[in-house]
Amino acid sequence: MKSKELRAKRAKLIEDARALTTADTMTEEQATQFDTMMAEADRIKAQIDRIERAENAERTLAEGVAARAAAHGVGTDEQEEAELRQQRVFGAWLRGGINTLSGEDRDYAIQCMTDARSQFKNDTNGTATGPAGGYLVPPAFSGQLLVSLKDYFSSLDLFDEISTGTGADLPWPTNDDTGRRARIIGENTQIGQSDIKFGQSSIKAFLYATDAVLVPWTLMQDSFIDLNAFISSALVTAFGRTLADDLTVGTGNGMPTGVLTAAAVGPTSTGNAIAYDDIMELKHSVNRAYRNGSVFMMNDNTVKSLAKLKDNQGRPLWVPSLTADCPDVLAGFPIAVNESMPDIAPGASPMMFGNMKNYKFRMVKQVSVVRLDERYADYLQTAFFGYARFGGGLPSAASPIQKLVMKPAAGG
Repeated sequence: MKSKELRAKRAKLIEDARALTTADTMTEEQATQFDTMMAEADRIKAQIDRIERAENAERTLAEGVAARAAAHGVGTDEQEEAELRQQRVFGAWLRGGINTLSGEDRDYAIQCMTDARSQFKNDTNGTATGPAGGYLVPPAFSGQLLVSLKDYFSSLDLFDEISTGTGADLPWPTNDDTGRRARIIGENTQIGQSDIKFGQSSIKAFLYATDAVLVPWTLMQDSFIDLNAFISSALVTAFGRTLADDLTVGTGNGMPTGVLTAAAVGPTSTGNAIAYDDIMELKHSVNRAYRNGSVFMMNDNTVKSLAKLKDNQGRPLWVPSLTADCPDVLAGFPIAVNESMPDIAPGASPMMFGNMKNYKFRMVKQVSVVRLDERYADYLQTAFFGYARFGGGLPSAASPIQKLVMKPAAGG
C-alpha cells in the first residue's frame, strides 16, 4: 500500500476516534476503543514514515552525487564510478586492513588515513596528531551515514547545517532588527541614520567518539555480510543517540547548547495539561517576523496528549497529514517529533515553537573510522570506532524559538 493510501486510512481512523470524544464524558468502553484506534493510527504512521524515509534517502543520495560531481567539474557518471571505487577500497580495508590492499588501492587508502590525521593539525580544538589508523570515509559512505543519522534523529534535518574545515570556534554575528522602521520624510529632507547593532556568538565543535564495535574475524570472512552497512548502522546508532540529546537539551558546558536549552522561556501553562490557550500563547510569543517556517516541537507522548484537544469552535487542533512528506499540523503549523524532548510534567518544557533553522548544527569535515587490529586479537576480533566533531547553538539576539513551561507543582 502506498503512503498516500495509508495517510488517508490513518486520517479516517483518527476522525472516527475523535467521534468518540464528542460527549462531555467517555465511558470506559469508549476510552478503550479510543486508545486502540489511536494505537493503530500510530502503527500506520510508523509504516508511512518508513516508506517515505526510504524514498527521501534515495533522492538525497542521488542529489549528493550530482552536487559532488558539479563541485569536481566532472559528469555524474564519472563521479559515480569514482565513488564506487572509493567504497570498494573502503570495504576491503574494513575486512582486511591496509595489508590486504595493493597498488593504487593501497596508495589511496594510505592517503585517506593521512587526510584523517592531518585534519587535527593546526586546529585549536584538536591534537597535534590524529589517532593512528583513522580513515576519512568516502563521500558516498559519509553521505549515507548523514542521511541515516537524520533518519534516526529526524529533527536534525530541521536545523541549519554548517560544515567547516577546522574545529576552531566559529564566530557568528547576532542581530535583532525587528524594531527597525521606515519613516515618511518631506522633499529635500536629509534622511536620518541609525546603526545596525550586531553582537557576536560562538559555535564550538566537540570531539565525539563511539565505543568500539567488535567484529569477529569469522564474520568478516563471510563475503555475504555487508560490513559497510554493519559499521554504518553501529555508528549511526551511537552518534544518533548522543546527538539527539545533546542538540536538544545539552547544557553548553563541555557540550553543545541544545535547542531547548537555548530557546527563550515563553508562557507558563494554565494547568497541569496543555490547553488550547497555552498553545495560542506559545504560538504568539514568537514575533511574526520569525514565525514563517516555524514548527511545534515535542515528543510523541505529548503529541498523543493533544489528540482530543479542540479550539473554541470545537475544531480539532491536531490535523493528520494526507500529503506525502508533509507532517501533521497543530494550530496551523507543522509538528516535529523529537523524542529527546521531555514529557509533560510540572515545571518541564515539553513543547517549543519557532523556526528551527535559527539553530545551527555544525559538523567539522566528515566522520572518520579507526580500525584496531591488535587490541582484541586474542579474542579473534577486530574493533572499529568512529570519531567526528559536532556542535550546535542558537546564535540570535532575538527570541526566534520559544518554549512552553508547565505550571510548577503545588507548593513547588
